[in-house]
Amino acid sequence: MVRARVLTQEIQGESLVIGLRIMKTFKGGSAMNQTEGIQVYGSRQRSLFAKAYTYKDGGGCGVDWLVNGTVYLISGNIFKSKLRLGLCGSWIAEWSQVTQRQRVGVRRFYEPNCACQITPCYGDDCATLKGCNKGFMNPLGTDCEWRHSYCLKNANGTACAWRETADYKKCTNSDEGLP
Repeated sequence: MVRARVLTQEIQGESLVIGLRIMKTFKGGSAMNQTEGIQVYGSRQRSLFAKAYTYKDGGGCGVDWLVNGTVYLISGNIFKSKLRLGLCGSWIAEWSQVTQRQRVGVRRFYEPNCACQITPCYGDDCATLKGCNKGFMNPLGTDCEWRHSYCLKNANGTACAWRETADYKKCTNSDEGLP
């Protein structure tokens, strides 16, 4: 999971290759350092340049709506030494839209609960603990749920469930979280 600025986008065959300036790595730093195309970025060498791959047309869960120059919170997966992005298993949000609670979670909280599956996943690389994943038509649930609750492992570590916060309850009592 990283905070990154989109620098370039280029179609290569069936893929859209996105050039990213990695500004902060929250999770998966050692794996990220092993990906294809990773290099130090800038004269101060405080960030990395990485290539991310997705389907070029938004179909098949591709991410074709990122805007160059914009900073995003991006999670994806690494497959065959390539960083892969897709809406069917990645969390991608414009950094300015990530709530303060989510930012704190990204920095300190989500990693111990990373086995929880929060988006639909298909294939062998899926998280092992179900409970927070949603259906295909609305994979992220309501805006209130996504912005104001946490997906946590239970005490036994055998399943996951959403934890409702006071902000979540307040949101669901207003019109903010309606789809």
